[in-house]
Amino acid sequence: MGQIFCLFVDKLSIVRTFDQMPVGSLKEVLKQLEEEKKSLQNQLKDYELRLEQEAKAYHKANDERRMYLSEILQTSATVNVVERQKTDALMSKGENQKLRGRYGVAGNPKMVNPPKESIKKTAGMKHLPKLKH
Repeated sequence: MGQIFCLFVDKLSIVRTFDQMPVGSLKEVLKQLEEEKKSLQNQLKDYELRLEQEAKAYHKANDERRMYLSEILQTSATVNVVERQKTDALMSKGENQKLRGRYGVAGNPKMVNPPKESIKKTAGMKHLPKLKH
């Protein structure tokens, strides 16, 4: 309550001061106040324009950030898929080797790729037997 009374008293003293001023001085004060009002209005318009420009720049940067984040996520997902495929390929290759060994497909290279040596002739046969018609 004391503050309100103090403000009221200050306003009354200002009104009394203006009441005591000559008309020419009042016109000058009015002119100064109008100039200050125009200056403040122009400053407000400048701030509004700057705020609008900064808002546009923010939204543009935020959209770019989202786009880059999306690209990063897509790329890392692709990398993960490729890594899984490599791992799966290595695992299946290892499993195939285990299966070959387990089911009699030779793991011994001599069994899979026998050396190319001359084939021995069987006992005394130089020619095939003749066919009868």
